[in-house]
Amino acid sequence: MLRHSTGMPTVDAHEAFARARRVQIAARAARWLPGGRSRPRTPRPLGDDGGLPWGAPRLRVIRLAGVVGTLEPTIAFDASFRPASELVRARWERIALAHLKGVALPPISVLQRSDGYYVVDGRHRVSVARALGHADIEAWVTCVREQARAA
Repeated sequence: MLRHSTGMPTVDAHEAFARARRVQIAARAARWLPGGRSRPRTPRPLGDDGGLPWGAPRLRVIRLAGVVGTLEPTIAFDASFRPASELVRARWERIALAHLKGVALPPISVLQRSDGYYVVDGRHRVSVARALGHADIEAWVTCVREQARAA
């Protein structure tokens, strides 16, 4: 149960989104202050040189801290997968409501590289899980064979 739980899942989902947005806005503002960290603004995209998928996907439980980016660029979430726009509110809150009610959600899909996991499908689920304080998430993991860079 959430620290700020009211016992009403719909209200809790709405409040969880509002908290996540406030934290994202504060983090964005902190970058403008003197001595502010210059973190990337959006999740790291895998890009074209990401390598080739290798082997069949395997269902595993992965650490959310190991999720470092996405397959495709996105401006809907910041680098910590906090919602960066009100446009994701409806879907985000539906996923949070499912979490709070104990409804099973499908596993996310990720590509695994040496530097971490890149989300193929499931950015909203990653965002909600992090906001709700989860440490792990179920995922279909496909390993990526990284290509050697030409000199």
